[in-house]
Amino acid sequence: MWAGGSLATGSVYNAMALFSLFFLTQIAGISPALAGTLLLVTKAYDAITDPLMGAISDRTNHKAGRRRPYLLIGSVLLGVSFALFFNTPELSGGALVAMVLFLLLLQSTGYTVFAVPYLAMAPDIAKTYDARTRLMSLRVGFLIVGVMLGSVGGPYIVGLADEPRAGYSLLGTSLGAFVVVCGFLAYRGTASVESGDSLTVAKARQSGVMSSFTDMVSVFSHRPFRLLTLVKLLQLVVLALALACTPYFFQYVLKRPPADIGAYLMTFSLTGLASIPAWRMLIARFGKREVYMISIFGYGIGLCTWWLWAPGEPEVYFYGRAAVLGILSNGTLLCALSLLPDTMEFDRLASRRNREGVMSGVFTTVEKISGALGPFVIGILLQATGLIAGRDPSIVQPESALNAIHLGVSLVPALVCFAALPVLWRYDLGPQRLRAMREAAGEPA
Repeated sequence: MWAGGSLATGSVYNAMALFSLFFLTQIAGISPALAGTLLLVTKAYDAITDPLMGAISDRTNHKAGRRRPYLLIGSVLLGVSFALFFNTPELSGGALVAMVLFLLLLQSTGYTVFAVPYLAMAPDIAKTYDARTRLMSLRVGFLIVGVMLGSVGGPYIVGLADEPRAGYSLLGTSLGAFVVVCGFLAYRGTASVESGDSLTVAKARQSGVMSSFTDMVSVFSHRPFRLLTLVKLLQLVVLALALACTPYFFQYVLKRPPADIGAYLMTFSLTGLASIPAWRMLIARFGKREVYMISIFGYGIGLCTWWLWAPGEPEVYFYGRAAVLGILSNGTLLCALSLLPDTMEFDRLASRRNREGVMSGVFTTVEKISGALGPFVIGILLQATGLIAGRDPSIVQPESALNAIHLGVSLVPALVCFAALPVLWRYDLGPQRLRAMREAAGEPA
């Protein structure tokens, strides 16, 4: 039941990545540059609230547990704010901007209040190494289902209504209610979890809230983590760029209904899942960094093929791209996740401190910021090329905007892929170096 909480975060994160910019510009009527800026501002806000929420949950002393109350509070805030966002009233001018900013900040707050304590509960639920592996395997499974609910189910829900605004209203209401239910089940299912003794809470209180921020800065002093974080940022920006531009691409360039977005992303997701055993074998044979570089390069080439699209192209190419890109994207994600524990061990051996939670928090913040950079860049690009924003998504767009949309799903994210390669090439933390550090520390190699 705890792992099922990932259904909430996965579905909301991906639904927002896919639809937030399009909804703000083509349904709410906000200019692309302003819409992208609003999304970016709220994620910068997350960089402050994430470590703060972690410190607050560490210092909480409640009869229900240090973390559990926030599952309930956070899921209600997240679900209600998500529903309200996609039901934004038809305002105009400053009133509309103020309302959208308020709802985005409320949603960011709800996500943080739920997700940060939620992730911190895993060691309290599973006490041993093997038990934690089983627990996190469950969480990953639920997370993937949540991702598909947001990115695959979302377009189908929007397409159920006869009118676009009604479709987004249905998406917000149904998925928002689903989030609240998931949070309640995670709260109820963890009633028997012991969340640390009074001494642990006292030590957390003595450490002070600001220590969370200083630790976040200090982990970047280690080169492997710094380089991996930058690569991860670029990798997630690629995904955010493509997702933010996808609704425009399907609506105005491909001229396909929202349900086809779901079909495309379903193919993307399922082929990616099926490729996991093959990627694991490749990593075992050639090494993590090398396979990571190959998968990033291949993903960039695959994105470039969208630039070659032309009307009348065979349908098999549409789903073929989805399958190939899904496989390569999953390879990049798997490599990034497999390298992160290595950098955590490097930090522990070099600093003589256990800061895995801090490093995980940094990765979470990077995910949020990169998720907003994509819509921000696409918003600026569409604004500069004359996209017509309004409350009727069937508006005929100028050729310059159509070309920008085409670039936004192909060459622009591909260039970001290629920019990550020289950064990853400098990453030099391999098994031999870790083995030498263990020996120097007197640990088993």
